[in-house]
Amino acid sequence: MDLIKEINEKYSALEEEIDNKLERVQTEEQKLENEKEKLADKAKINMPATKVLSYEEALLRNTNTLKSLEIAKARLRSRTTYSPVEKLLQQAMDNYKKELEGIQKKHEGKPDKLPANLDVDDEDDNLYELVMQNVIEKQHQQQHNHHHHQQQPT
Repeated sequence: MDLIKEINEKYSALEEEIDNKLERVQTEEQKLENEKEKLADKAKINMPATKVLSYEEALLRNTNTLKSLEIAKARLRSRTTYSPVEKLLQQAMDNYKKELEGIQKKHEGKPDKLPANLDVDDEDDNLYELVMQNVIEKQHQQQHNHHHHQQQPT
């Protein structure tokens, strides 16, 4: 029984010591909080009041903000809408239309406006071939330009 009593006394002494330390920590924390509040109050006094814009100034600022947003939006739109593939497709379609017009002119006055070998399915195939031809040419140009730039000494 003495052993248990001894252990209890030991732990209650430790508990009391911890309680005392906790109280000291809490009082220190309270002091710190008070100091912070005092500093915050001083800072509020020393800080100039935030500038309140007049109606006209606010209107001007908002107008300028809107203008800069519109400019940014336009820049983004122009970057996203430009596509080299789109340009190639347009070129291919223009070439194809010119080719078709040329064929039609050659065969004007004959009973068939278009030759028999140019039916609708062939048109799709020809368009695809023209597009692919333009894409391949463009790739060759880019590769040629790329190799050309690499060969030059820096």
